[in-house]
Amino acid sequence: MISVQNRPLQLSGNKIWVAALVALCLASCTTKKSTVLRSPSSGQGEQQTAVTKPAVDKDKTVAKVGDIQDVNGHAVKNNRIALLLPFELSGIAGSITKEDVERSSLALDFYQGFQLGLDKIAKEGALFDLQVIDSRDNVAYNATLGTSVNVKDAVLVVGPVYPREIKSFGQTFANKNVLQVSPLAATMASEFSLPNLVSITPSIRTHSETLAKYVADQYYTGDQILVYDAGDDESKQFLVNFVSEISKVNAQAKVKTVYNLAELDNSLVLTGSNHIVSGTANKNLVKALLDNMDERFLNPGNQFKLYGHPNMAKLSFENFENMDFYGLTITSSNLVNESDSDTRKFIGNYKSAYKVDPSEFSYKGYDAALYFGRLIHKYGVDYVSRMTQDKFSGLNSDYKFEFYPKWGYANRALGIMVYHNKKFERK
Repeated sequence: MISVQNRPLQLSGNKIWVAALVALCLASCTTKKSTVLRSPSSGQGEQQTAVTKPAVDKDKTVAKVGDIQDVNGHAVKNNRIALLLPFELSGIAGSITKEDVERSSLALDFYQGFQLGLDKIAKEGALFDLQVIDSRDNVAYNATLGTSVNVKDAVLVVGPVYPREIKSFGQTFANKNVLQVSPLAATMASEFSLPNLVSITPSIRTHSETLAKYVADQYYTGDQILVYDAGDDESKQFLVNFVSEISKVNAQAKVKTVYNLAELDNSLVLTGSNHIVSGTANKNLVKALLDNMDERFLNPGNQFKLYGHPNMAKLSFENFENMDFYGLTITSSNLVNESDSDTRKFIGNYKSAYKVDPSEFSYKGYDAALYFGRLIHKYGVDYVSRMTQDKFSGLNSDYKFEFYPKWGYANRALGIMVYHNKKFERK
């Protein structure tokens, strides 16, 4: 366990040295002073009714940073954050290898970004006691952490990362008035049944609902919405309730689900735009779809607008010359714009501190630290009542939380990305 008060550990020039230093710290020292990535089920989940929690009384006195408060019989220190990440350092024996580093890189990147976030708000007067704990990616060990003295008086717990460990820790962590943040898992919050859980990464259901609403808003009389269900697992998960979600927004929209390319071709309209929604991001299936669209595109009467699964962001479209005409649109929770001045400053600070470029997990750690750190600094333990009130736009992530009494807080904020000039750009 590492205890840090808004001062970064002195890290060497690459992640092998980072892992070595963290291993030593976890073993012996206290210093004073950045997708998990499995598919969610297709259950109803977040379609249940969300509840808006009342905001804290504006006239209520906010506890000072560092105060110890009694919250329903639990002592809570107003500036202690427990960070539970799978460094998996217990598996490192003798000299550290490249494989050791790769195994713990997710945790290291998130921690380094989180630490830089706390450093930034320290300049605003927000000082935190950061407890960094190796969760070991071990179900039984995470259950013991739920009753650990290192986390029981924290005002916020960030982690564990993997779904099984999230559940095992949450079942033994007694103080449900303190939030447990799931920083990376895309699993729907309903699968954990933890009322104090905060799921930062929007689920595939949220992606589907957001895109359905966007497609419905693009529809005009004479258009046709064609939902292409290729029958693979991605399509089954992404397209659950997609048509009904469109109808909720625009009951007049003409929508048809097709199951093969021949059926798609036979359903095209010439009177307006064909809004084609691909439920799959399988590269071979997508290639076949685009090849088919290219053939239809030669007919000047055909107008296309293409929408797709968020995992399409991982595909290369450089060999498809008509992509800019199709306006491929997806939803995304990864919104980094490297030309943005704040992002460039973060990249510079990160490289200066750690001698490497930030990863997606580094950005996620940084945004989480800014959001939760500022909330806690401003409201004390009452920050929980602000979760559904205070929205956030960070370097990589946006937060807009909805509260479900049985399974906690789910982030519903997503960006709309459009493919243009060989890359996805935020709309």
